[in-house]
This record gives sequence, structure tokens and C-alpha cells, in this order.
Amino acid sequence: MPATLLSPESPARQRSQDLLEQFPELAEIPGMPQARIVAEYVLGRRSGELDVSGRATDGSFVATEVVAELPHEILIVDDAQGLQSRLLSEIAPVRTYNDRIDETRTVAEAADRTSPIDDLRVFAAEEPRSGSGEPLASAANGHEVWAIVNAPKATQALAETVAAVQAHVSTVIVIGRSDSMSRAVNKELARGFARVDVSPGVGKHRMIIGSRALSSPSLPSFPKHGIIDHPATGPLQVRAHGSCFSGIKSDEGSAALLEALAAESQIAETRTVDTRTAEVTAGSPRSVLDLGCGNGWLLSAAMQVTSAATGAGVDVSKAAVASARETAEANGLEIETVLADATDAQALAGPGSGLSSDGYDLILLNPPFHQGTAIETDTAAGLMRTVATLLAPGGQVLTVFNSHLRYRDALERHIGPSEQVARTSKFTVVRSRR
Repeated sequence: MPATLLSPESPARQRSQDLLEQFPELAEIPGMPQARIVAEYVLGRRSGELDVSGRATDGSFVATEVVAELPHEILIVDDAQGLQSRLLSEIAPVRTYNDRIDETRTVAEAADRTSPIDDLRVFAAEEPRSGSGEPLASAANGHEVWAIVNAPKATQALAETVAAVQAHVSTVIVIGRSDSMSRAVNKELARGFARVDVSPGVGKHRMIIGSRALSSPSLPSFPKHGIIDHPATGPLQVRAHGSCFSGIKSDEGSAALLEALAAESQIAETRTVDTRTAEVTAGSPRSVLDLGCGNGWLLSAAMQVTSAATGAGVDVSKAAVASARETAEANGLEIETVLADATDAQALAGPGSGLSSDGYDLILLNPPFHQGTAIETDTAAGLMRTVATLLAPGGQVLTVFNSHLRYRDALERHIGPSEQVARTSKFTVVRSRR
């Protein structure tokens, strides 16, 4: 595949190289290839050298006075490292949206000239402004907004993004690795746009571009509604936004954890009281906390199984926090939801975090172990350290993990005495006490 969208003698290529040379420190950061491709695309479209598909116009007539300022504004979605935001803010006013709060902070630090937004659903309600804060022309007067969306793992995440922005942008550009850009991307763009183009591959990446927004699109609605029927609880309602892990389904790890919790909850409640503490079995916690709550099904199910009076869920994802809250409401439960990095023990244990200062009797932990396609365990270790600061005296932690990861020693080190309560060929559930 070619290394660039632009020909060697292209004026737009020279402008792109000049732009990249302003930021030599970014050259080796992951995500730079995608940032370079979208910068080349914008500059090539502006100069009339590239058509909407990212291919050379080859002498075809292009009204350069029309394209010279396009786009008037760029919305960048889920730019994890902030590289696209930093480069493109040199070309046009940029607004950014990230589902993950940690990525939101990264973008703010990497590209301080951009304007972050908290909710794509209110994107249209915000008056477009230039980098200096001056109002821009309205969409009705030809103000073109292009959205650049970094291809998500889940098609539903793309579907919700397209549904949120379709009426307010003229073009949606999905950028990602070629091997992950399935026909499902084309399908989701075709719901809202009359034209869908696939760009040439550049290195290992390519773009899929939707343009000519439909006046009567067939867009899905969110959150999605579903039911998860587990023997421990019977059917429970579940709600999920597009970027929420596992959608409206239960993941196998959470199901294994709930099964273990339900088995322990059948044991009669016991309390051992002395001058130091009161032990509470898994069957009788007064409060439950789920670190990394996802769609909220596990938290809702745990509250039902244990009859806990209060529950709380923490997640780094805006979609997950909204999903967990809506799942609880659908099941007649009240919970606290906190948008935060659950590995930040100091922030969550401090005042104003939204969590109980008394700690929690039962904490549920189903730590992620992948960063992209690579196995990583740093996140799990960070979650364990947070658990140790949020566990109430006499409380306990139930952790589920892929059996090959052997987290028991780490749980002992970060939290306290730990014992296996369930194990299959795939998952292990361990109980820990402080």
C-alpha cells in the first residue's frame, strides 16, 4: 500500500510535511499514522487534489474557491492520544469528544487549542465558534462540519455516534486499521448518508467516508433495551449505549461472579462482633460497589441477590455510566454512578468523589486485561489498590478473572487474605478480605 494519499509533487503534501515538522516529538507516538492520513485528506480536499474518496482528482474540475476553506469546523471523536486534535487544530477549529474520561484528559493536555464537548447528543445545541471564540456561520448558511471518528471495536458505538451527529455534519470520516474496517462500517454510514466511499489504504490504515447527509435517515435509537435472564435473579432489564462494553448482554466473567455470589448468599447470614470489627458475609452486605460497572447488570443483580440497601458503580466510560444508571432505573433500583478512572484510588477515596466515605461491604471486580489486542495487567493492579481504600471494615471483595492470569497473589498483596470460591476452565472467582 502507498505511504501517503498525496503524490510527491503535491502542494498539499508539502503543506502536510510542513505541518508535521512543527511537531517532531509526535512522530513515534502510537496513532500518528491515522493523524497524518486525516491531515493529508483535509489538506488534499482543500487544494482540490483529492476527491471525497481520498483519491487524486487527476485534472477533474474542482471549484477551488468552494473547497479552499473546507471544512469550516472539525469534530473529532475518540482520538485516544490527541494527535489528530493537535494537528488538525492548526488547520480548522476543532471540537473533541471522548467516551473515556482518561482520554478526555489526554486530549486536553495534547491539544489545548481544541474545544471539548461532554455529550454528543447536545452537539447541535452548541453554537459553532472559531478558535478565538467568535461565532461561526450557521449550518444553514453553508457552515460545513466534518466529523472524524476513530473506528471503535463495537459497531454499536459507531451507530450511536452517527445517529448523534448525522443531522449536524456534512461528512463523517471513519479512520482505522484496514483489517478492522468491516462492511458493517459502510452499512452504518449508509443509514445516514447518500454516498459512502472507501479510501485507498495507506500503510495499515484506511478511511470510510460518508457524505451527502440524508434528509430522512434510518438511524437507530439508544440506549438499546434488553433482558438478561440469570438463574440467580430471573430476568432483569438492561440498557446499553453504543460504547458500553458487552452491550445488552452479560459477559461470561460477570455471569461467573454472580453465580459465585448467589451460592454464597444462600449461606445463612452471620455476624461475628468483637471490639474491633463486624464481619459481614456475602449474603448480607448493606452496600455494594462495582468498579468498572459496564452496563450495570451485575451491580443490579448483586443488589437483588444480597438485598443490599445501597449500590454504586464506577466506570471510566461515559456510555457505561449512563447505561448502568438506566439499567438500575429500569429495575426499580437507585444507585450512585461515578464517572472516574477506577485506578485513581486517591481521587475516589477523597471527599467529593460521589462514593460513600464509610466504604462498601461488598466490592465487585471484573478487571479488563486487554489494551487493544495486547494482554496487560497494570489496570487490574490499579483497581486492586483502589479496592483496598474503599472496602469497609469486615467487608469483602469478589474478583473474577481469566484463570490463566493467576491474580490471587496480587489480590493477597494489595487487599488481604484471599481464597478461591469458584473456578472453571476459563474463569476463577476469588474472595478477598482486608
